[in-house]
Amino acid sequence: MKKYAIYWLALAVVVITGCQKEVSFELGGLPAEGTLQSEVSGDCLPKTVNGVYEEGVALLPNTNTITVDIDVTKTGTYTITTDTVNGYFFRGTGRFTTIGVNTVTLQSQGTPFAQGINNFVVTFLGSVCDIQVEVLPAGAGGPAVFTLVNGGTPANCATAVVNGVYLKDVAVNTTNTVDVTVNVTTIGTYTISASGGGLTFSRTAAFTTTGNQTIRLNATGTATTAGTATVTFAAPFAACSFSVTVQAGAIFSIDCPNVVVNGTYNVGTPLNAGNTIVIPITVTTEGSYSITTTVNGMTFSGSGSLTFASTSITLTGNTSTSPTGPAGTYNLGIGGTPACTAPIVVTGTATVAWKFTEGTTTLQGNFDMGTLQVISVPPFIVNTYTFTGSNAGGQSLTLIIGDISGGITNGETYTTTSSTSNSVGMVVLGGISNLYEANGTIPGLTFTVTVTSHVPATKTISGTFAGTVKDGLGVTKTITNGTFTGTYP
Repeated sequence: MKKYAIYWLALAVVVITGCQKEVSFELGGLPAEGTLQSEVSGDCLPKTVNGVYEEGVALLPNTNTITVDIDVTKTGTYTITTDTVNGYFFRGTGRFTTIGVNTVTLQSQGTPFAQGINNFVVTFLGSVCDIQVEVLPAGAGGPAVFTLVNGGTPANCATAVVNGVYLKDVAVNTTNTVDVTVNVTTIGTYTISASGGGLTFSRTAAFTTTGNQTIRLNATGTATTAGTATVTFAAPFAACSFSVTVQAGAIFSIDCPNVVVNGTYNVGTPLNAGNTIVIPITVTTEGSYSITTTVNGMTFSGSGSLTFASTSITLTGNTSTSPTGPAGTYNLGIGGTPACTAPIVVTGTATVAWKFTEGTTTLQGNFDMGTLQVISVPPFIVNTYTFTGSNAGGQSLTLIIGDISGGITNGETYTTTSSTSNSVGMVVLGGISNLYEANGTIPGLTFTVTVTSHVPATKTISGTFAGTVKDGLGVTKTITNGTFTGTYP
């Protein structure tokens, strides 16, 4: 309670510092809110350049486009633009109707007047991201003419340099590539690909110079057979191929009776970091492994390398998944030798006393404690309600609302920007990535709580909340769809 009192004292200072009229906002027709950056990593969300850009050739608005992902925190209208570089720019307008990640297409306008790499800045509200567009030399917009060189199999095929480690039944990653050498006689765009054994290597780009040059093809797929996989080029080089060595990966046995299922599982409640499956193993062949398995809407995965000293594998629950079926026991298949299953006991829907969304993260939990107090702050008599709750993931929520006149009643709104009667503060604790704070002493924030129900007979208070907060790194975040229900003695 000492910590909560500190937050309330900060609020009380704001409550009594002045007399301004409270501001009311109409919700209809407001602009959308969101960000170009990932809530988790802070990096820009996916963005893609579409179409061919050629020096001196007018762009086609519906073909030469940029697609960007926006993490929408509030629906409404939007305008997303770039700066103008090399004679052209991109722009998109519309309306977001759903919360979460939305993909937007920005149409081009203008004509590139010089070849080269153009660096654009995409802007949406206060967030910005860079994106590169390559403009080809004049005449390079058509198809390139090239051949494979440097010997190989047969003699007129390129010698392929295979990069990365390939494991049977394990999906490839960004380290899995192959380098081939080609001789370009006419610059322009090209697509070259080769496939075999469950793997495909490909690249689509453009040659801007003639002569011999090495290009890197990126791999996709999963090798289906251990040993040597033959990968054959697509036409017009179908007579050419190269080999990829596929390892069998780690071999291990599982101690099925001692598989441990950690965490609690409730219908409709997203998994958290505590939802893991620990699998005891004995390794007979060292190597890498990758396991992904799903049951009843829940997904668990794990990957890495095993040595003879390894004694267990841990599969971690995907926090964007949750049990979807009714309460009961579900057997999660984890494969192995022998084939094993892990029994997961799913209970009924968890009691949710508070919940809110921040970016792509939804936090929720149970009610722990509530207090309704009357505090004398002359010349005012301040009514305060403090709500506290927590969850199994280690997060806790505190909301403090205060009213200097009339008590806490249905329909009233409390905001961090109020300097008259109704103020609010909130704090969420639980690790630097889920620490949010808002109160009247932190400038630039607008956080609002609305009391939707106060029933003195049952001593129950419910409400909604939303607005801007600061995270543990001092970055402004936006909370939406907040709800709470609590009681008091």
